[in-house]
Amino acid sequence: MSKKKKILIACVAVALLAIIVIVSIKSSSKNAVLVQTSRAQRKDVLTSKVNASGSIRAKEFVDLQSEIAGIITDISVHEGDMVNKGQILLKIDPIQTEADRNARRANYDISVADTRNQEIVITNAENDLARNEASLKSSRADLERAENNLARVQSSFLRKQQLNEEGLLSREDYEIAQNDLKLAKSQLEAAKAMVAQAESSVRVAKNAVDQRKIDLSSSHLRVRQAEANLTSADDQLKKTTLFAPLSGVVTNLAVEKGERAQPGIMSNPQATLMTIADLSVIQAELKVDETDIVNLSLGDSAQIKVDALPNDVFEGEVTEIGNSPIQSSSSSTQEAKDFKVIVTLKVPSLKIRPGMSCTGDIVTDTKRNVLVMPIQALTVRDVEIDKDGKYHEPDLSKKKSDLGSLAANRNEKNKKKELEGVFVIDKNSLARFRVVKTGITGESEIEVLENLKDGEEIVSGSFQTLRTIKDGTVVKIDNKSQSEKKS
Repeated sequence: MSKKKKILIACVAVALLAIIVIVSIKSSSKNAVLVQTSRAQRKDVLTSKVNASGSIRAKEFVDLQSEIAGIITDISVHEGDMVNKGQILLKIDPIQTEADRNARRANYDISVADTRNQEIVITNAENDLARNEASLKSSRADLERAENNLARVQSSFLRKQQLNEEGLLSREDYEIAQNDLKLAKSQLEAAKAMVAQAESSVRVAKNAVDQRKIDLSSSHLRVRQAEANLTSADDQLKKTTLFAPLSGVVTNLAVEKGERAQPGIMSNPQATLMTIADLSVIQAELKVDETDIVNLSLGDSAQIKVDALPNDVFEGEVTEIGNSPIQSSSSSTQEAKDFKVIVTLKVPSLKIRPGMSCTGDIVTDTKRNVLVMPIQALTVRDVEIDKDGKYHEPDLSKKKSDLGSLAANRNEKNKKKELEGVFVIDKNSLARFRVVKTGITGESEIEVLENLKDGEEIVSGSFQTLRTIKDGTVVKIDNKSQSEKKS
């Protein structure tokens, strides 16, 4: 074969190969999916923030409410006034309360007088007891004399009786001796009766003393009860005048002179008469979603924007994080929960007023020199994992039949799990799903910790494409529309 013929055959072969490649490329491009891409890249500083809305409040404030009902007779302050702790703010008509106090004072005085009377009665009863005890002692002495006298008379009678029997004593003397014995016995019985009567009188006197002491104890209890009622009445009378519980500004005055004050209860917010706030420390009370509250910690820095002052940004610090969700009457267990977070402003403006609406950006974390990618590039796929829970990219170079048999074998052993990852564009313009580990999240970017390198191209749009694209799909990059949208 000549040299020219060989060259001709070679040229024809190259041309055929070129035609095959071109046809193959055109065929692939027809089936290619149009995507937008971005690149993983290093960023000097990545800041993770939590955004929340809320309202401005003073750190110390009091919603002043009345504890008694009555007509307001005097208001000593106006809304916006500066007040000092202990200053008189408002007075309520005291006539009814003062009359009740006077009635209880009279009842107390009556109880005290009754107690003193009981004490005098006890003193008299104790004197009667002492007198009866002395009488009992005298009666017992008389009984002892009567017993001694009876013994003496009886002994004399026995001697005279013997003399009478011997005929040595006259009949008259013997009868006198008999009468003396009867008299001595009568005197003894009378003495015993006097002793019994005296003992009975002593017992009665002791019972009277005990009864009077019980009455005195009851009187003391009545005095204590009357004293407690009087203390309560005095307290109610004092509460007809309301004093400032702290120094601050009257930020809200809800009543006027002549209106009726109602006792304050939780279910009656209209009972609030006025609000006093210490405006030296201003805070923002924010409602943070339950998914973000776990990332917050005390001391986190924050930037607060007040709706009424759109051009000002106030620096603050997280000083309080709620442990329980904010309760509302319309909330249900299926609704998302919000938690209260307090941010204390470092240098508040004098223009800020409690109750103003605000928004806050709380910095939860800051990292330097980190690898980042667009948040929208992150997606989730239900993929197969091995027994150790790891995902392995399938080898697309094998035939479909081989992949099918391998997939069947894997299905017998492997499980499926939803994993986060990105679609990386390889050198063959294929979108390959790769599991990645992420870190903190910025406004539009997210930190990549593992399994992605700086400069690698990844699929970042469109949203519909990221939802439907599959591993190994041929893609065609079109970032013009993306740049046009940005411009």
